[in-house]
Amino acid sequence: MMTKLRPFVRPFLKEASEMFEMYIYTMGDRPYALEMAKLLDPQGEYFNAKVISRDDGTQKHQKGLDVVLGQESAVLILDDTEHVSALLVSNLYC
Repeated sequence: MMTKLRPFVRPFLKEASEMFEMYIYTMGDRPYALEMAKLLDPQGEYFNAKVISRDDGTQKHQKGLDVVLGQESAVLILDDTEHVSALLVSNLYC
């Protein structure tokens, strides 16, 4: 698998982790999710064990906040597609 990190992703994650509790949430399977966690956060500083894959979700082909601890109003979603988070439009930034 080849994955290219966006420029400045590491400084972004560092700053964001100081303001937010962060999760990795992917529609990929669990092995993919864990590989992305290792790539984005090799020291385990930002996400710790907060990695959610499609295998953990309760809705087929759609992400839901029911597997994320915390209030929906306090969640900010950064995603590359709108359709996987259609029910959470008010929280979504693509």
